[in-house]
Amino acid sequence: MRKTTSTLCTTLLATTAFTNAANAQDASQPDFSVTDEIIVRGVNIPDEKRATSEISSVLTPERLARQGDSDIAAALRRVTGLSLSEGKFVVVRGLNERYSNVTLNGSPLPSPEPLRRVAPLDLFPTTVVETALVQKTFSPEFSGEFGGGLIELRSKGLPDEGFFEVSVSGEIDTETTARDGLTYDGGGRDWTGFDDGTRDLPDAYLDAAASQPGTAVRADTGVFDEATVREIGVSFVNSQLRVIQELSTPVNHGVNVAGGDRFDLDSGMTLGFVASGGYSRDWQTKEGQQGTAAVGPNGTAVEGTESFDFFSTTETISLNGLLSVGAEWDNHEIGLTGLILRKTQKEARESAGLETRSFGGFEQIVISNLEWFENQVWTGQANSEHVFPALNDLTVSLRASYSEAFRDAPYETEFVYVQDQNIVNGQALRSAIGLGSGASSSGYQTRFSRVDDESFGGGFDAELPLLIGNVDLTLKAGYAYTDNQRDYALRSFGFRNETGLLDTDPLFYQRIDFLLADQNIGEAGGFEFVEFPDQFQPAAYTGELTVHGAYFGIDAQLTDFIRAAAGVRYESGEQTVDNFNIAGTSAALPNTGAERCASISATAESCIDEDYFLPAVTLTWNPIDDVQVRGGFSQTITRPQFQELGAAFFTDTDRDLQIFGNPFLENTETNNFDVRAEYYFGRDQFITIGGFYKDITNPIEESLVNSGDNINVTYINAPSAELYGAEFEYEQRFVGADLFDFGFLDTKDIVLSANYTWSQSEVSADGTVIAPNNSNVLSPDERPAENFFVDGRALQGQSDHIVNVQLGYEDFEAQSRAFFLVNWSSERIRQVGLITGGGAVDTVERLPVTVDFV
Repeated sequence: MRKTTSTLCTTLLATTAFTNAANAQDASQPDFSVTDEIIVRGVNIPDEKRATSEISSVLTPERLARQGDSDIAAALRRVTGLSLSEGKFVVVRGLNERYSNVTLNGSPLPSPEPLRRVAPLDLFPTTVVETALVQKTFSPEFSGEFGGGLIELRSKGLPDEGFFEVSVSGEIDTETTARDGLTYDGGGRDWTGFDDGTRDLPDAYLDAAASQPGTAVRADTGVFDEATVREIGVSFVNSQLRVIQELSTPVNHGVNVAGGDRFDLDSGMTLGFVASGGYSRDWQTKEGQQGTAAVGPNGTAVEGTESFDFFSTTETISLNGLLSVGAEWDNHEIGLTGLILRKTQKEARESAGLETRSFGGFEQIVISNLEWFENQVWTGQANSEHVFPALNDLTVSLRASYSEAFRDAPYETEFVYVQDQNIVNGQALRSAIGLGSGASSSGYQTRFSRVDDESFGGGFDAELPLLIGNVDLTLKAGYAYTDNQRDYALRSFGFRNETGLLDTDPLFYQRIDFLLADQNIGEAGGFEFVEFPDQFQPAAYTGELTVHGAYFGIDAQLTDFIRAAAGVRYESGEQTVDNFNIAGTSAALPNTGAERCASISATAESCIDEDYFLPAVTLTWNPIDDVQVRGGFSQTITRPQFQELGAAFFTDTDRDLQIFGNPFLENTETNNFDVRAEYYFGRDQFITIGGFYKDITNPIEESLVNSGDNINVTYINAPSAELYGAEFEYEQRFVGADLFDFGFLDTKDIVLSANYTWSQSEVSADGTVIAPNNSNVLSPDERPAENFFVDGRALQGQSDHIVNVQLGYEDFEAQSRAFFLVNWSSERIRQVGLITGGGAVDTVERLPVTVDFV
């Protein structure tokens, strides 16, 4: 830091001159000059990464500012060993987000994501995060769900002084901005990210469903008359939510406001607050190809089954708000934090291509999708820290939190047109409504799904420093309680060709809103409204996870150069999932539900009730000045996520796949081994190199399964897996004037930072696994693991190479900085292939090299 260094040097020179002058005036005075040297080793530890007993990385405010990332997910991808999945979930050392834990100020967060229990980190703008800790070795004060690591976000606390900031941002995307895109009308308040009621389920449907619980709303059941069903069909919004339009995509824009102050009272107490809020509206257009292939005979060939060119535009509206208030007095601190994060996505997508298995042999089709997803998380937290000098500086920290999250996806609509040789009504696109058989409607479907997730947590931590003989040690103990509940429900609707219209009828060649106009629905109108029954696939589930955890640990400086941290965590977890049909009645597992869950819930079909003692030990050795060598061992677990246990179907629109859970999953257990050598040659300047190895029992992996004529996704415990690798990290600061004789660099520091991670993994197929039955997902099917896994293949989401480079300057006098940042992860498995005839074809994700200038 050149400004500080320069000032310090000036002060030392002035002091020396003053001393020499004084000595010259009176040479008879005694000589008090100091000639002895004092050497201190292993004490001055300037940053948290070096100070902690565990292997970790920290994103400080300075690093966040240097990187310039707008959300914490993007910022974390630059940390050694981390990459991103879907742009919002962190993969730690090749283990995807299910193997990691995310907390805010030490408290867990709920998730609005249907497929994950971990909150998506792109919801967190960097403006509300003070620091982010990434801990890669387990320590007992954290949750036992620590297979990959812990990501602890810390919100902004009391400011050092009053401030008020307003920032306005604009962004141009060369592939999107001012180019042609797609959209649809929607509601009048879509620009705010809040629906104005346009997308609510119609009252006519809600009344009918409430009057006959347990029965799908359709005329062919004999429960509802045709007039009632027609009234429901015409009550669904038509043109506003069914017609795709073109637009010239605007410039991305946003605004953030932040302020805070502190007040020092005469009583010695300090009060303060920080508040911030932000709004942004972005567009992204994607153009590409999407297809599905199947393994050919004997696994020797790949045969295409469908191939589409797609074009989509997604409008994203983000909102955030933070309020943190606190008080400090004597040795006590209390803080209250409220945080709300909201992200809404409005997408219109068109796909055109070849589908060889659809609609009675028709091949060329056009698919239109219109979507609206509201994701929201809010949390309220109370934290306090108390130091008691009379009790040898005993420190006690208390925390409590309550959080809610939801994901609402109304009017998730898909309709299909077939390209044929006829020209009717001026077009050659014919609707595929009614070309399915029985109760299905293969040409049009509208889905309503919602996830509600709430979490309550509380706990305390205590630390007591002691001196026993010549050993400095700290005793640690604590307790934590969390209760996480989730509800998921899906409703699916469509129309069918009830009157037997021929597919050559001119009606089929109309635009979708004309086709489904009121006069064409019900009775003699041609199309009949239907609600799809769930049959063997429940449409809803409710889940609960309750965890009690207690720990004890010791952190001791055994010698001048050896430090040891050891402890054990006891954790008791009870996780249940109840599956329901459209009526809201339990869809119990055949012959298994009551037996498996009798100790917790007689109605829960999926139940995991396990207790664990999870040990952890870390040794740190300082062999020479500024060098540390660490080694650690720990045991951790990973629990299945609710969607992985729930049997309800979910449609993943990104991959165009149907996903259902496996009620027979078990917890994953991991043995973790870590080692790292660190050399610190200046503040925030270091070289580290390390290695890791993980022995994993019952890892949870996605698997493709045949289900009739379709390919679906479920989750299965593989017998075991191994993961190992190495990490390298380097950062150094150079005085610009020392490097080049160029006036521009006289007041600047040149900063070079780089990290590289190499990893390998192998999944074992040696043993048997339990999968959901193809004909009934609530029935277990024990089969050889080799039916689902290729022995020795890599873990899903694991990249062999991850590279980050940052090069730029910082000028502390001008308060400016500029950096180039490069990020790259090598290819990884995004979707595990379906094993057929002894072979498997995995979907491989190749990530781009990103270059940013900040």
